[in-house]
Amino acid sequence: MSKFTDPLQPSDSPVHMIEADVLVIGGGVAGCLAVVGAAKSGARVVVCDKGGRIERSGSVGGGVDHFFAILHNGQEWDTPDFLLNYIPSLTEGVTDLDVAEKLVRGLPEMVHMLEKMGVDFHDPEAPDAPYYRHRVFGLPGEYTINFDGSNFKHIIGRAARQAGARILERTMVKDVLMEEGRPRGAVAFNIRTGEVYLILARAVILATGDVNRLSRNASGIPFDSWHLPYNTGDGQAMALRAGARLANMEFTESTLSPKGYSSQGMNAFVGGGAYVINSLGERFMFRYHPNGERARRTDLTHGVATEILEGRGPIYFDCRHLPPGDIDRLVNTLGVDRPAMPTFFKQKHIDLTREPFEISFTELSVRRGGVYFRGSGIHIDPEGTSSIPGIFAAGDCSSMSAGIAGASVMGYLAGQSAGRYAVAQPPPTHLDKEQTAHIVKDVIRPLAMKGGLSFHAFEDEVRSIVTDYIGYRREERRMKEAIQRLKALHNRESDLEAGDHHGLMRVYEARNIRMMAETLATTALERRESRGGAAHVRVDFPQTDDQTGLRMFMVEMVEDELQVTSRPTGLSSSPPEPISRPSTLTES
Repeated sequence: MSKFTDPLQPSDSPVHMIEADVLVIGGGVAGCLAVVGAAKSGARVVVCDKGGRIERSGSVGGGVDHFFAILHNGQEWDTPDFLLNYIPSLTEGVTDLDVAEKLVRGLPEMVHMLEKMGVDFHDPEAPDAPYYRHRVFGLPGEYTINFDGSNFKHIIGRAARQAGARILERTMVKDVLMEEGRPRGAVAFNIRTGEVYLILARAVILATGDVNRLSRNASGIPFDSWHLPYNTGDGQAMALRAGARLANMEFTESTLSPKGYSSQGMNAFVGGGAYVINSLGERFMFRYHPNGERARRTDLTHGVATEILEGRGPIYFDCRHLPPGDIDRLVNTLGVDRPAMPTFFKQKHIDLTREPFEISFTELSVRRGGVYFRGSGIHIDPEGTSSIPGIFAAGDCSSMSAGIAGASVMGYLAGQSAGRYAVAQPPPTHLDKEQTAHIVKDVIRPLAMKGGLSFHAFEDEVRSIVTDYIGYRREERRMKEAIQRLKALHNRESDLEAGDHHGLMRVYEARNIRMMAETLATTALERRESRGGAAHVRVDFPQTDDQTGLRMFMVEMVEDELQVTSRPTGLSSSPPEPISRPSTLTES
């Protein structure tokens, strides 16, 4: 440990120098499994997470009620080969199939690995059926295990801790440090104490989740978000600044939730058999997709948005036809993902057995556009490597995403890959005193700003721009206006005032949110078609165009400007023929 005296640095904020083989940034599901994978490769691992205890950090820190799995139960659909045959059509021909194959083939072993750690996927209410599984979101089989995952994150967080990693909690990474085109480590700070960490590492894994707090939501409270509000595109922004490519950033995602309450839960409702009805009492989703309520998330939100725009709103979830036992199960498992939701229904005097309840949209997030096996984030290859050697990514900040299961498989794989890479590399050169002082001064500079720009106001302006100029229905003129306004905000970032160390975190989150908003607008402008239900709707290009659209759009930073390129995927968006439908599944 060393200290540097500087007018911008409080004298009681030491600078810690740490050396490791692998640095994992983000302590959610992907990050924890990356720690386990890297440690098993023989690497010394440090993990930074800006949340609290790693056992309760990340998007499912409070619990989870579903897990995507292949279990080889004897059904035709319950195999990797069957599912892989459908992935091109599920993703509308826009994915990296070789990366998706790594994820899919890793699913069976990941279930076994998590069970060995202590995760109980079994259904306590049906002892004769080890796993309670259902079908959701257009998938060709009952792949989703419904379970009580109240302690899921605690278990894998404990596994990461037991792997021997050095864990820095409440520690935000500002940027990856680069040396001759490869990662040198990262600079981080504790959001409570202000302690600065300079972490030298041979490989870096980015596992920071999706991009939230990006647009206005139903309640008007930014932190009342569908997904974890502290997932603010930090890893994606760091990757861009380090020179890595992002992919699929034009695809955004939102979900349906009780009116005035931005939360998770739609998966449980539609998976449990709820209907979606309009103000006329019509069950309308079959007009928009042959799977009705079992269509992809983006098809559901697209159908709901269209019904409202055409004057048939408001829209409701209807559970009245479900058996009482199914409703009881639904209410109980809703309390796992969002513990306050059962109380919300009770306080609103909503009885699921007697009446439908009104739903609305959540905020936009940049995640995966409602589609498994395609992500919006850092572009990775089948080993989890980004376009920069030594920088790896996994989970919802990467270009291959499939919920908690995808984060588990790809996190573990990225950890193994990074561990192997790191132990074969020479150690990064040490930082001298002058370099260290410069890095530290740059990190804490917003603390010295007095009377500057509020990060609250800055973020609110970004959300207004995204909502009013990008939004759910896009067109060229307004997106160009969004880009201009976001660039103008970029010029004011040096005026952002922190106030304290927690405020310092908020300043860097605000910068990253703005950067991701500009990235979204820039790539959405280039995809001149509509694709993915509500994930990307161009009112000036309303049709899906497979002649030009079966491409992945990439974005990278070139001389401080975002530059978009694309490449064809070589896939078809059509379903495989003949379609072999599981005999146990019926359309509701």
